[in-house]
Amino acid sequence: MKYFTKIVDGMIKFMIPLVIIALLMGIARVILDLRSIFGKQTLSVAFDLMVTNILSMFIVIELLRSIIEYFSVHRLKITFITDAALVFVLREIMIGLYEHSLEQGMVIALAALILVIGGIRTLAVVFSPEKVQEIEVEKHGQQRE
Repeated sequence: MKYFTKIVDGMIKFMIPLVIIALLMGIARVILDLRSIFGKQTLSVAFDLMVTNILSMFIVIELLRSIIEYFSVHRLKITFITDAALVFVLREIMIGLYEHSLEQGMVIALAALILVIGGIRTLAVVFSPEKVQEIEVEKHGQQRE
């Protein structure tokens, strides 16, 4: 198990620079896409592109946050994973609404997905290992009195 932990730590340490490079490339892409706002494309097409790129960067930021948090607790927190999933689904909804391309069935499916992911996140917060440990410490403290 010791070697597995070292290998996983090494892989995650390798992922951090890659994610930072991806963020820098995303920022560069947004800056380069500013030309399209002033270029030949219509304003609505240029804004579609900008909104999509910026929302995609938020997903990468959420994933980076979960990778960095791994080093402090040596486990992936489900709340960060669900946050990234929620940001991804919300990104898809915002893009679809902005482009007026969402159909009724897709809106209902995405709303159900948000409810499920939100429920999982709520359960992860309520039953988090830190919270369970706090409750156990309180119980042991009360038993001693």
